[in-house]
Amino acid sequence: MLWGVASMLLAIGLWALVVLTIEPPSYVLPAPWDVILRAWKDWALILSQGTSTVGEIVAGLVLSAVIAVPFGVFIVAIPVVDKLVYPILIAFNSIPKVALAPLFVVWFGYGIFPRVLITVSIAFFPVLVSTVTGLKSVDPDILRLARSMRAQSRQVFLRVRLPNALPSAFAGLKVATSLAVIGAIIGEFVASDRGWGYMLVQASGSLDTPLMFAVVICLAVVASLLFYAVDVAERSVISWHASHRQ
Repeated sequence: MLWGVASMLLAIGLWALVVLTIEPPSYVLPAPWDVILRAWKDWALILSQGTSTVGEIVAGLVLSAVIAVPFGVFIVAIPVVDKLVYPILIAFNSIPKVALAPLFVVWFGYGIFPRVLITVSIAFFPVLVSTVTGLKSVDPDILRLARSMRAQSRQVFLRVRLPNALPSAFAGLKVATSLAVIGAIIGEFVASDRGWGYMLVQASGSLDTPLMFAVVICLAVVASLLFYAVDVAERSVISWHASHRQ
């Protein structure tokens, strides 16, 4: 935590140094103190608008994990699904989600559901790929050892494959935390009358750069908190893993 605070202070110090040295116009790069004052002035508005965005981010991230992990198990367990469905998912992931957002609005309207759906569509794939990779990367010698000891398929999965896949799944979930933030903002750019994405659109139209910086910093804080929350969950679930033996 102390290192995190030190890193934040270093970033703010470098930002202030650039502003004092180059002296750019405030609408191009506002000073840190201007952003802090603007955030303090409009904290109630930022907080009220942020509840919608944070809800979309958390809902999209949770749904991504709930859907992607079981689906990854399904893909590995049934080779036919791996060969038929996995290429479709890869092709779907290659589509820019900004292009899908208007379609979701046409299909599902302007409510919160299409924004959560956009978030899920962006955060889903890294969790799925990481889960599938972890399930497939079991040492063959360990599998042969389990079968030689007459372990059943369910026991092999629960005792060997699943523990081996958990570190990869958590790694994918950490990547998905930042992608969920991106998905929620894309959804609010396209179809929303509230939220931090909506505030960014309104502030950019009036060149209100301090407000834009304040919102961006709030998004960074939310993404960081979600990342550390996943990290805490990972340490509690797979404390036995080599990455946590320090």
